[in-house]
Amino acid sequence: MGLFNRKNHSQKEQLTNEQRQELTDRVGEVIIREARDGALRRAMRIAKYETPNTDDLERYKSLSCLTTEQQEAVCDLLSGAIADTIFSVFETVENNPDRMELIILKDGKRYNMADVSWQMGSEIACFEDDGWIQKFSEIGRFVL
Repeated sequence: MGLFNRKNHSQKEQLTNEQRQELTDRVGEVIIREARDGALRRAMRIAKYETPNTDDLERYKSLSCLTTEQQEAVCDLLSGAIADTIFSVFETVENNPDRMELIILKDGKRYNMADVSWQMGSEIACFEDDGWIQKFSEIGRFVL
């Protein structure tokens, strides 16, 4: 059953705040660098009409006429949409504990992130200095 059991809420007390933050940041670093930044880089290349993918160039031909200001607006919209999607996924996991869990492994132990983090979705914190995007993104909140 692992270290955490949803029916026993004492597991939060088993970890110090520092341990909980370390585990939460471990998840955030992977999510932001791999999923968010990766998706955003691909989308930015398309929005700026710089992708080597000829199918995307054809599909998004109308983007080739965008001004730099319009490209920046599209890229920032994409940045916000990707962050909102990650937030929604975490909120969905937290709000449906009987249907899904997000498990992280560290040193051979399993941790349910809904039990480790007080609010996983809020960890993204786009405008906070200590949010995942500010801590881990190589792109940052505003993309151009």
